[in-house]
Amino acid sequence: MKNLKIKIFSAFIGLFCLDFSLGAQTHDSTQAHQKSVSAISYLPSDGTVLSSGADGFLIKWNSDGIGEHYQVSDLPVRMVARSPNGTDIAVYESDGASLNRVSIWNWKTLTRKAAFRFSDTITSLAYSSKGTYIICGTASVNGTYFINAATQNIEKNKLKEGTGVVNYIYTSPTENSLLAYSPSGSLIYYNLRAGTKKQKFSTESNLSQVMLFKNGVFLAGYKDRSVYIIQAVTGKTVASYPASNPVLVSSLNSDNLYYILNDGRQFKLYAIQNDRNKAVIAPELYRTFSGLKSNERIICAEYADEYIYAGTNLGNIYKFDFAKSERVDTQQAITDNMYDKILDIDAYSGGTDFYFLTDAALYQSSYDLGVAERKMAAQGYTNLISLGSKAVLWSKDTRKTVALADVATGKITNLFTPAGNIQSLRLYSNNILIDVESNSVVNLYSFDKGTLRQIYRGSSIQDAVLYSELDLFVAKSSESSPAVPLVHVNTQTQELVPLTLKGSVAYSLNFDTLNNGTELYGVLITNDAATKKNTTSIFAYDVAKKVSRTCLSISDEDSNAFTYLGDKVLYTNIGKTSVRSYNLSTRRDFSYRRSASMPVKVVKNGGRLAVLNSDGSISWYNSDVNSVLANWYLTVDGQWFEF
Repeated sequence: MKNLKIKIFSAFIGLFCLDFSLGAQTHDSTQAHQKSVSAISYLPSDGTVLSSGADGFLIKWNSDGIGEHYQVSDLPVRMVARSPNGTDIAVYESDGASLNRVSIWNWKTLTRKAAFRFSDTITSLAYSSKGTYIICGTASVNGTYFINAATQNIEKNKLKEGTGVVNYIYTSPTENSLLAYSPSGSLIYYNLRAGTKKQKFSTESNLSQVMLFKNGVFLAGYKDRSVYIIQAVTGKTVASYPASNPVLVSSLNSDNLYYILNDGRQFKLYAIQNDRNKAVIAPELYRTFSGLKSNERIICAEYADEYIYAGTNLGNIYKFDFAKSERVDTQQAITDNMYDKILDIDAYSGGTDFYFLTDAALYQSSYDLGVAERKMAAQGYTNLISLGSKAVLWSKDTRKTVALADVATGKITNLFTPAGNIQSLRLYSNNILIDVESNSVVNLYSFDKGTLRQIYRGSSIQDAVLYSELDLFVAKSSESSPAVPLVHVNTQTQELVPLTLKGSVAYSLNFDTLNNGTELYGVLITNDAATKKNTTSIFAYDVAKKVSRTCLSISDEDSNAFTYLGDKVLYTNIGKTSVRSYNLSTRRDFSYRRSASMPVKVVKNGGRLAVLNSDGSISWYNSDVNSVLANWYLTVDGQWFEF
């Protein structure tokens, strides 16, 4: 969904707490993150390393080099903090705009214990040394919030005065004291028990990558192409050393401060050594490593006793020791890309097969067959619509020409070239395509006539679906004219009629053409300015009676929820955690157990449900049983791998 602005009305809002477990499990492999690594966290008590990524995944790396993968968000995870209990994890998820959320997870049970929405950017995230609090620094006047780890409640007035903006926080081992660094140029010490300020020192301003080393004796940070070393108990600058875009290695328990410089396809490790806790020695080159891929660079790193773990912009994790050496060592990532990510799926009519589209090829397969048959090259397309032995190929959010492919021969016939980026493409009755472009135009393409015709133009369009050849329904934002989230358009006269559905924005429309129902289904987000609450619901709009009802609802916003209709059952991922089915006849609702990755699409064929997950894997279900039959990845050589 595009161009949707969700307003947050307070400093934080406690979110509806969902049970994410539902029998979920991690996926164990050496697979890399699909997007850049955002943070790495080492926990000395159990010797494990946790990486987080812009793909929403957490990966717990064990000493054997195998990672336990689990997706906690459909948003980028930007920060992560680990409780000393070895089980609980706090993550900061954000879309980089208005949505800023801190959630608390139990890794052992894979359940989300609590989540909190903040109106301001999170600037720091840490557990207190004993794990009593999750401490969230924000870009607000109040600055810092304390979440009680036992009760999952925010403790108001934990400090008697606001910290202001801080981007580093550390508590003493006893949790009696708290140190905060403010980019305004202050080191502030608090009595955490009394909530009072103990002392404030002026120091270097606007430092980034702030961290302590040598057990808290020194504080380090970066600005203006230099690494700064500060005496932590006085705020006095001890030294500064030139360095161009270094990656400081988080190393509280290290005697030295290490940092990494990217140099083409090499990276270099430097050390700033301390001298009897009073001064430091200028940086010294310790190691040089080659082995980075083209355009790959280290972007975060963590000290872990005998090793340093580093994450890259391509999602890889490197593990290396820091023994001093003059030679150049070739370093291999502990991660690899074992799988060919499935981008889209659709049901093959006349059986139990499905089409699967990857970057490389279009495959045909089924759960019962268990063999992926490569049919044709993908031709650079990312999406497909099945037409039996043929398929419509298109690419979301691009202007790539929409084509019709003969799957057996691989022959491509161009249909039309969109004028704007395609948001969605729908099939009606096997002879019409509904094309939504650039949030502003709805077109109809006729296979019979070979023509593309504009039917509706407006703003903030989210989706469109044909009820009949004369009746088009358009989902939109109610902030645009007319001020309703759903409108009816006559495809011949183009007359527009606002409908009585109330909400902020609608999207993901579906209509059960096979069973000749009269209800149209979709997702509706409602932002209530009076109560300052957001609701996401699945609605049903009766076209004949012109009335609507709510099928499912959650007290949260979910701008990426989908709906899918199959045999009088509505499937959705509302709540983001798993696929839910809602029987339209009995109104029975239950959830399917999720895999390690979050679902993004459902397709049904016969008695089988194929769920496409965010990481490109497929989860198989019998439609009437909530347990997973199997989770499959497609390997780079075109074979199914089951876990």
